[in-house]
Amino acid sequence: MAANKEKLLESAQKNLKKKQVARAIKDFAKVVEIDPSDVRSRQKLAELLVKSARNAEAYEHYEVVAKYFATNGFYLKAIAIYKQMLRLDPSQISLFGRLAELNEKQGLIGNAMAEYRNLIGYYERNGMVADVIKVLEKMRNLDESNLNVRVKLAEVYTHCDRVEEGLAEFEAVLAVLRDKNDFDKILKLYQMFMPLFPENRKMKMGLGVILYEKGELQNGITILEGLLQDKPDDPDLLRLIACGYADLKEWPNAGYTYQRLLALDPTDLEIREDYIQCQIGSGEFEQALDELEEWKETFFKADRLGQLKLHYETLKEKLPESSAVLQTLDSIYELTGEGEKMLNIMSETDAEETESAQEETLSDSILASAEEDIEIPSDIEVEADEEELLVELPEEDHDLQLDALLEPESAEPEVNPSEEESAIRLDLKEDEELAPAEDELELSFDLDDEGIDEPSGTAFDIAAKLEEAEFYIQQGLYTEAEKLCSEVLTNVPDSEECQQKLNVILKHLAHEEDAVIEQDLSVEFLSEDAGEEEDEFFSALDDESEDKKIFRTDVDEQIAADDMESHYNLGIAYREMGLLDDAISEFTKAEKDPSRYVDCQTLKGLCFSDRSDFANAELMYQQALDSPHLEAEQRLSLGFELASLYEKSERLEEALSSYRVVMSQDESYRNVKEKIATLQGLLGIEAEEITNKERVSFL
Repeated sequence: MAANKEKLLESAQKNLKKKQVARAIKDFAKVVEIDPSDVRSRQKLAELLVKSARNAEAYEHYEVVAKYFATNGFYLKAIAIYKQMLRLDPSQISLFGRLAELNEKQGLIGNAMAEYRNLIGYYERNGMVADVIKVLEKMRNLDESNLNVRVKLAEVYTHCDRVEEGLAEFEAVLAVLRDKNDFDKILKLYQMFMPLFPENRKMKMGLGVILYEKGELQNGITILEGLLQDKPDDPDLLRLIACGYADLKEWPNAGYTYQRLLALDPTDLEIREDYIQCQIGSGEFEQALDELEEWKETFFKADRLGQLKLHYETLKEKLPESSAVLQTLDSIYELTGEGEKMLNIMSETDAEETESAQEETLSDSILASAEEDIEIPSDIEVEADEEELLVELPEEDHDLQLDALLEPESAEPEVNPSEEESAIRLDLKEDEELAPAEDELELSFDLDDEGIDEPSGTAFDIAAKLEEAEFYIQQGLYTEAEKLCSEVLTNVPDSEECQQKLNVILKHLAHEEDAVIEQDLSVEFLSEDAGEEEDEFFSALDDESEDKKIFRTDVDEQIAADDMESHYNLGIAYREMGLLDDAISEFTKAEKDPSRYVDCQTLKGLCFSDRSDFANAELMYQQALDSPHLEAEQRLSLGFELASLYEKSERLEEALSSYRVVMSQDESYRNVKEKIATLQGLLGIEAEEITNKERVSFL
């Protein structure tokens, strides 16, 4: 039996060399019949059946091979086989699940999530909600940090009357965003879920709080006051509303709300402090002092001296003549060990009194000397009341003398102390009224993304657009990638990098005619339109414009978390299976590892070359040659591949020059001598002319 098998294998190889595929298929079929465990021969048989358009038979053999690889731990090979099976029969939706599980086992979480999205896309299109939930739960368990999945799951739970589970997912996402202080996304999350839970008081209160955080205080107050209609004595609501009014410096409203809180609990010293602050803020200093004096003993006992001291120090500035303020400050400073502050205050007071006394003495002396110089006629009666002293002025020269004597007094007239205090109080009041009010922003209750995304004046970001286009290419979303590249070229027509990407995309689109399932779920599950119809709720959101996307999965981080070696090996497996697009995608992921960059660029170049996409193949080789990680052996290999590429694309002179550079470094490298001889013959160049030619380096 073994001898027959060997003969059949030899016969199959001979038939393949003669391109007699039908006979080779018969030979491999007999080999598999003799030895069903010969996986290699079965895989070769399946490949030949595909070339002969016998896809159904090929599918059956591939399935046996895939199960063998998966059972024995060869996950990468199994993934490559299942991918090929999916190309043969796209209606086999279960293959997405198998691919996801195998990628998960291999540690390729990003790939697994992509396959699960494909599966969800099918279930959504066919209204299989229960299956959507099962897959979403798998995705959540696989990557709990993926907020898009959790938001989507919360929505589906809620629409399926699993409200408690939906709320739990919503709150889990909310907790993550709160830790990041990402208020824009939190606000959008509330906007999305409020219609689903219109009677949920906790959610409405949370929306009010986040509006406070966003600086939209008036909008937040409006929402919170609406909740008071059902529960007017809710202390939590009242406290939030009072804080909002206080932040807006609407002291009357804040004070009224604090009074309502104090009516509920008069012993709440924190609320009382805030109420006193409102009185001070609104200029009701006497009322604030009365409140403080009534509760100061309680503040003392509660060890709340710090805030109490600040209030009294403020009132000292506003009510400088108040003995109550000074006495309480004296007590506070003694308790806090700041007695020297009170001494300073008393010193300032004594100095003011001494200055006032000196002014009065000077005035009296001037008046006394004036009286001595003036002769008062005897016939003039002088009443005893000094305040009503009447003086009859004598002749002109006496007027002059009196004027000279009284000039200083007239410049600074003596002021009654009571009048002086009244004047000071008036000045303080006027100062307050003249003080400019703080500018208040006009806050609009606008939850559109226009208020969250980039400002309208932001310059066109080419790098960001190209990066997003590359992401779409990796995910197989070529239509979206084409739109982005077209947008870039509209703004920057001379962008070579964008034009190269567009060429790649157009090639992909040209090869997608045989694909039945084209839709890949977007990583963004949140839609701007809160009022989507029920039948459209489960539709994929790939067509959403950039300004309507909220959460974005960080694909680069996910790729970095995956095993680069696995991506690299999977790319090789895909290339061997002829899955060139998938291979290029995997090599693009694996090239994140600097040590793999050159190899990945080279292999991507080979894939493009296999597709006769010589322009992109050359670009890959050149990028590899420019790498700082390039080694001598790799440089030699790239030189040979570049020469082969020129030869395939009929750029014979460039091919000859590149081959000569390779031979100058290693004459025995592959079949470089034969290549040079062949090209010389085609170009009509004699062999002896080789040494006379200048060497043109591809470096």
